[in-house]
Amino acid sequence: MGVKIYGLQLGRFGVDLDHLMWDHPSYMLLPGVRERARVWYQAPINAFVVEHPDGRILYDTGMSPRWRDEWPAGYRNLAAWEDVQPNEFLAERLQSVGLTPDDFRYVVAGHLHIDHAGGLRLFEHSQAEVIVHEDELRVALALEQDAQAYSLADVRMLARMRPWIVHGNVEILPGVQLLSLPGHSKGHMGMLVHTENSGAILLAADAMYHHEAYGPPPVATGVTISPERWAESVEKIYRLATKYEALVVPGHSVVGVRQHADGSTSFEDIRFGPDAAYE
Repeated sequence: MGVKIYGLQLGRFGVDLDHLMWDHPSYMLLPGVRERARVWYQAPINAFVVEHPDGRILYDTGMSPRWRDEWPAGYRNLAAWEDVQPNEFLAERLQSVGLTPDDFRYVVAGHLHIDHAGGLRLFEHSQAEVIVHEDELRVALALEQDAQAYSLADVRMLARMRPWIVHGNVEILPGVQLLSLPGHSKGHMGMLVHTENSGAILLAADAMYHHEAYGPPPVATGVTISPERWAESVEKIYRLATKYEALVVPGHSVVGVRQHADGSTSFEDIRFGPDAAYE
């Protein structure tokens, strides 16, 4: 059995596309284009399952189904979160593909924002080991109230769970490497997965929200705590994508960007579900 990876769609939320791509030339006002319609975008929330001979990995966990009760009004009013349907949260999606929390060896918390870490608590009493970046965990656990796109309800149990805390780039299983990609958040991580026939799949997560943000030049995300670190992370994505001719998967798109060795790129629909896995 080789390495396989496929996406799980955990619903979509409505949001102004400008929030996901600041100053994209196709959407910003310019001297020759002084009026444009705003674009309302249905942003997908994606998780990814890696089937590996040495254990199954889950990358990201989406929103909490209890977001209405747990989040402050400032979070609830950022986007149309109610567009996410009850059968689209992580527990239901896992069940739809025949999986439970105990079926995973590792759960990678790419970062701990509200639309990515809401399902982590499903694994508190499972056999899975949560992996989180040292800087991300430090920021989240230091909060005394919901702030900076973190929800205490999503993260407070991590202290009890004693996760595997990583720093920098880490190969967690052969052919599966976590990538330190700070900038969007302090401890933001992507993941690079090598498959035999489909090549390399690079999960850029929220270092790059949307496929049109790839560029070059890249377009910044709507939430960036450090523009300098974000720019360094995007350069790292470009470098690795070119080296491996990888498919770069943005954080909130159903379209990926295939980087070719000659410098050209092409768009590809992201594959969702075990029957459409990259392998």
